[in-house]
Amino acid sequence: MSTTTSATTTNQHRHASTMNHSPHAILIPSSLNNLLHSDKHVKYHFYSLGGDFIRLASYRRFKSLFRVGGGSLVKEVVFDLSTFLKRELNDSSSSTHKQLKDFLTSNETILKKESSMILCDHHFGLKNWLYIIFGYMLQTYTEEEVDNCLDHIIKMYLEARKNRLSPNDIRIIRDERDNYVLSHFENFLNNVEINKDLYTEKERYVTFLQTKNHKIYLPELPPIHNKQLLVKALMHKEFYRILLDPNHEFAKQMLKKDYSLDFADYGIVRKEISFLDGLGDLFLAQETSKLIYELCKNGVNVNSTTYQLLKMILATNTLMSKLTKAYNLHQGLDDPIINSRISKEWLPWTTSGKMLEYRDEEETRIYEEEFLGDFFESYMAALLLEQPSVAKAFIREIYSRLLSVITKTLPPDVTYQRWTIGILGRNIYHKKETTEW
Repeated sequence: MSTTTSATTTNQHRHASTMNHSPHAILIPSSLNNLLHSDKHVKYHFYSLGGDFIRLASYRRFKSLFRVGGGSLVKEVVFDLSTFLKRELNDSSSSTHKQLKDFLTSNETILKKESSMILCDHHFGLKNWLYIIFGYMLQTYTEEEVDNCLDHIIKMYLEARKNRLSPNDIRIIRDERDNYVLSHFENFLNNVEINKDLYTEKERYVTFLQTKNHKIYLPELPPIHNKQLLVKALMHKEFYRILLDPNHEFAKQMLKKDYSLDFADYGIVRKEISFLDGLGDLFLAQETSKLIYELCKNGVNVNSTTYQLLKMILATNTLMSKLTKAYNLHQGLDDPIINSRISKEWLPWTTSGKMLEYRDEEETRIYEEEFLGDFFESYMAALLLEQPSVAKAFIREIYSRLLSVITKTLPPDVTYQRWTIGILGRNIYHKKETTEW
């Protein structure tokens, strides 16, 4: 390993990174290298923090490229970015690989911030280095500095994908009909009533199997003030189908123009709704990583498998559905047609203890938990957009209360299987969960 101070020029940095060292060697801040040597688990923490940040921040950036909705499209682009990074960073012969490696070893933000850099190879692989360095920066740099670094990565991606991805050419609003549909969807957002009990002060709690029905109390639900954003937060992406019920006012307005009520013709409404649950999913993943990292810094000793399982537990549809039901988000709209159809067709077991003939008990659990979980993710996304600091404080308080119970007994004092069953009522550990290095 060789060390250099921040006064070294960019060209010298690049030259040093290619001379007489492993092809996988990379120039990193000396303080990061010290952390990696002093704590064998810090690589998992930084990898998780960095990866979650890149996915969430890029999701929000890519959304701004599209004029209307496009939740599934944005998510597709975000995952394509991850695929792109993995492939290009592993292909040492590509020009993008060199660009990315040079950026990691000599970008202006890092060189200005760090007092010294060190050339080393921890055998992590370049993609892992990317996530680790971003995770490290999130702990030591300002948010603006980290955002600027991500902007450079996204520019490289868009440049490399310019022949395949052109957001300006995606015509989501195609014609007069689309404008009419969106106009009446906006009317629905403005006029639908909100369930008066949504923000009523009352005991809200969840229980875990291992606590023997001991109640884990939850903080009050922070209100969302923008009416349109609130209604979207309380709508599942499949609600657009119910708006097309011939008895619903929205559908009646479509029929006035002799428009069909075919679901396929209303993808634009689904796209308007679908953005939130994708954003919420990524936001919750990032906040989970932050909290578990702080937990470990404060003395809770977990290995990489327990770390990954903690993340999985806090992200499961099982837990998300418990939170949705505790806050009654799935019945947040006071729309009789929506609530009646939801109860009969999507959530018969949750609302009335009945199962549909074509689903068994396990299929019903999986389907309804996934459906319910989307509501909490969407609400958190809307809260993040309107009140970022409130959203972060709210989910931190929830997760802190849950983790205080979940981490009372941890592997190896209990098997992974028994531990996850005790929390979720089912086993989610089937093989060793490790990050690929």
